[in-house]
Amino acid sequence: MRDLNYPWQEAVQEAITENNPTQMGRKIYLAEVAIFKRIDRYLAADNGEDAALFQALTRLRNLSEIAGRVYKKWASKQ
Repeated sequence: MRDLNYPWQEAVQEAITENNPTQMGRKIYLAEVAIFKRIDRYLAADNGEDAALFQALTRLRNLSEIAGRVYKKWASKQ
């Protein structure tokens, strides 16, 4: 995600770039909340934003899966 055209994309970018396993889940959650809040007001979304919203949700779901595995591995080494 290079260009941040919509306010909710900042939260998604923060989740994607988080390196701390203990913070990743929280950042993903905050990004999902930002997206779902925007979807609640979806009638005002422009043509490009609808695709961006759903693409971001897909990325966050994938990231959440990976983060869960990484955290589990990290926690087992502590």
